[in-house]
Amino acid sequence: MENMLYELLSLLATLAMAGLVELLRRKIGAERLNKIAWELEQKKELARLAVLFIEQAYKDLHGEEKYNEAAKWLSERAREIGIKISPDEVKGLIESAIKQFKEEWGKPITA
Repeated sequence: MENMLYELLSLLATLAMAGLVELLRRKIGAERLNKIAWELEQKKELARLAVLFIEQAYKDLHGEEKYNEAAKWLSERAREIGIKISPDEVKGLIESAIKQFKEEWGKPITA
């Protein structure tokens, strides 16, 4: 009888540990997804600000020069807040922000 009780407790402990591990795995996964979503929102906002800033501050620049300034500004701000951003992401985010402004304002933006 004692042996059977020991085996039952052992089984329950194993099941409890498995449940705990699964719960932790899900929580860590959710936290990671939340962090990714937060970073994406920050990147989008920085790209929006970069386009607005460059459009206002560098009115004499055009095309690639304007894009390069926006990309530099965006990369520096992301680095300051601890967000890693690749050159491909920078390009995509800036292009997306420009497209969004063109759709909203109907005004040409040339960053």
